[in-house]
Amino acid sequence: MLIQSLSASFSIQKAPDSKGCLEVRCDNQIELSRLFGSLRVEASGDFEFPYQVIACKQEYADAMILLIKEIDYFNFSAIKV
Repeated sequence: MLIQSLSASFSIQKAPDSKGCLEVRCDNQIELSRLFGSLRVEASGDFEFPYQVIACKQEYADAMILLIKEIDYFNFSAIKV
């Protein structure tokens, strides 16, 4: 799954070694740290999404709720970033 916010792009997939967990990769270390805590952010080795966190699905759902509550625009495509 790919998700785009105003400040970051996220790539979400099943974590390879963690049963029931997700690998959340991001192109913005600050945004990933804000959502999951800076101590959990690590290098992913991926050029496009260089930072990652392993999170359980509920934790990821809680982070997405936070992102959704922050939406304050009407037309995403018209925003100049």
